[in-house]
Amino acid sequence: MLILLYLQDGTLRFNELLRKMPKMTHATLSVQLKSLEENGLIRRVQYEAIPPRVEYSLTEIGERFQPVVAALETWGNEYIDYIKQRNV
Repeated sequence: MLILLYLQDGTLRFNELLRKMPKMTHATLSVQLKSLEENGLIRRVQYEAIPPRVEYSLTEIGERFQPVVAALETWGNEYIDYIKQRNV
């Protein structure tokens, strides 16, 4: 979900994604990106350069998922406020 959120702002390279998620390991991010690509939500483009450059972006169906991500973010923020009010 977080990867889709970051990619909604545009194409990112692997290390850019990794920097945005400092608690995620290189291996975990690789597995997650591969899964999202296999499920058609993101596109992976590899450029033949030295060093190799790989970019990730949302596919059309991935972009159509963004309202769901936004709704979950809204609900999550409301739930955090709810929890804070209960703990006062």
